[in-house]
Amino acid sequence: MQRFPYKGKTKALTMKLLLDEMLKKAVRFLRIFGMDAEFAEGRKDSELLKAARDSGAVLVTRDAELYSNCVKAGVRGFFVKSNELEEQLAEMKNGLGLEFTFPEKTRCPSCNNPLEVVPRSEVQGLVKPNVLEQYEKFQLCRKCNKAYWEGSHWKNITRIYEAAERLSRGIPDAISHST
Repeated sequence: MQRFPYKGKTKALTMKLLLDEMLKKAVRFLRIFGMDAEFAEGRKDSELLKAARDSGAVLVTRDAELYSNCVKAGVRGFFVKSNELEEQLAEMKNGLGLEFTFPEKTRCPSCNNPLEVVPRSEVQGLVKPNVLEQYEKFQLCRKCNKAYWEGSHWKNITRIYEAAERLSRGIPDAISHST
């Protein structure tokens, strides 16, 4: 099965990804890792194919039939084999030639807009006072007005990133897959 027949026609940093419902968790992490990734919730396969074709996105799926329909319709597609998040990210990184820009450049996990590093004063009123006091570095989504910082969740995000990077280089992952 040819997994990505159009590899090389789109630069990895400008590539748009459209992920189906089977990859919902991966969408959030791809965004955090800097990729332009949309989530196609509640759409029929025909709607996904049309959306990918119209937007120029690569349709990423775990559904073998949907992937087969991509190939037949001439829509750029990528079939993900693994059920494990870290392995899925590594498969996409290698198979699509993605270049993760985490932590320097990241996107909003909620709306996919690029995040901007901002001074503490710009997130005042968006975060609790104790967060404002405790952290120095903040990122802001100008589209949905959400603020992000390297809180307790940062360790898990970093662990997943590092595991995906290791796996993409063929280094076995000794870390548990629980997230």
